[in-house]
Amino acid sequence: MYETFYRFLEKPFSLTPDPKFLYLSKQHQGALEHMLYGVKQREGFMVITGDVGMGKTTLCRCLLDRLESNIKVALILNPMLSDMDLLRTCIQDLEIRPLRSYQARPVLVGKADKDGKTSLPTKSLVPPPDMNWVNRATKKQMIDALNKFLLEQHKGGGSTVLIIDEAQNLSLEVLEQLRILSNLETEKEKLMQIIFVGQLELKEKLQLEALKQLNQRISVRFEITPMSKDETKNYIGHRILIAGAGSGISFTRGALSEIYNYSRGYPRLINLVCDRSLLAGYNAQADVINAGQVRQAVRSLLGEEDKNYIVHKYLKNQSPFVASILFFIFGLLFFLMSWKTEWLQKAETPVPAATQQSAARPVKKAPTASGEFAPKIEKQPAREIPATPPAPAVPASTAVDKETDKNPALGPGETYRIQVYTLTAKKQAQQSVGKLIKEGFPAYWRKVENAGKTWYVVYLGPFNDKKSAKIHFNALKHSGLDPMLYSVAKNNRNE
Repeated sequence: MYETFYRFLEKPFSLTPDPKFLYLSKQHQGALEHMLYGVKQREGFMVITGDVGMGKTTLCRCLLDRLESNIKVALILNPMLSDMDLLRTCIQDLEIRPLRSYQARPVLVGKADKDGKTSLPTKSLVPPPDMNWVNRATKKQMIDALNKFLLEQHKGGGSTVLIIDEAQNLSLEVLEQLRILSNLETEKEKLMQIIFVGQLELKEKLQLEALKQLNQRISVRFEITPMSKDETKNYIGHRILIAGAGSGISFTRGALSEIYNYSRGYPRLINLVCDRSLLAGYNAQADVINAGQVRQAVRSLLGEEDKNYIVHKYLKNQSPFVASILFFIFGLLFFLMSWKTEWLQKAETPVPAATQQSAARPVKKAPTASGEFAPKIEKQPAREIPATPPAPAVPASTAVDKETDKNPALGPGETYRIQVYTLTAKKQAQQSVGKLIKEGFPAYWRKVENAGKTWYVVYLGPFNDKKSAKIHFNALKHSGLDPMLYSVAKNNRNE
């Protein structure tokens, strides 16, 4: 459609394996040289591998044009054959005659004299044998005929090459048959060179234990890899030049980058996207193909199910990089969520049952006859007690002054009390006791003299049993304080 507009003699990006359009990149040149070397040195087996769309079939046809005339070649493009069918195909391509050619009745040919009369026959012509003999021959007859042909070729200075394309599809039986054919040799040289051309799966197949003998006989191996970005640019220019030297079409730098990003250097994909890009340029009547037209071509190749070319480009062609970025993001989110959950759990930790029991705190107190308080219990929500920096702990056995008469005295049944604050000012002790009482704690303060210094110690108590003391002790700990529990009955030892 666009050939006339761009002055092409033929389509520059056709998918047919035309050796005229073959661009010998570094990889393709290397593969071709390996095959020519193997044929010249009469190596037994050669293996050329490459991914889908790397131009392997075109390379095979180019090899046929490079071989000398005394080299007979059989090219098999469909390897989905049995061992007998493959042998018949090889014999037909090489035009091998049977050992006993079909003897047809001679056709007499006369020679005219000067008077125009036909003289006696001087020679007879025998029609060529029927090549369909292979359809009636046994395997032994075909192998014997092939062996005789190979010996005649070698005697005349020539050689024979068997090229099998898409060789990864060969069955194990056929591969074993080819190994047996390689035994047709002289004392010094192989009579037939066999070239396997296939996809990357061929390398894995040859590693099978059943093909160990065949794999050991392979002397030439080469893998074709994708072209680089510069080679892709030269590949496009080469095919445009071959298709029409007078064409003025060109691709912008951005268009070439888009082509490489989509194709990754695979010749078949380059042909597909360039062909669609030229069609898009023709529709726009443009002599220069830009990046937008290439993206339009890519979208048409991807189909309706994948309209977002940017997503396809960065998630498929750059999947390892994108996957690492996503893994990092998800890992960071998981860490932040875990940290937040742990922080909330600490902030919302429920008050233990013992602490909840301590929430029933006295709000009104009246002294009894014994001098102790008789609290009136009322449930109140716990409040935060302001933390006052504690001074050094004062032992419970320290002597107190006369002002302690204003505070609850130690009763005969007291065994536990809790030291909350050790302060240097009386006013601070009074304020702390007032706040604790408002919170429902049985607080009081004492003036204590120790080592020549005066302290005002705030206590909770008295408690007749350890269980009651522990309830208030845990409530203080939960409020953020650092109280100390004393056992007066046990020689004032700190527990």
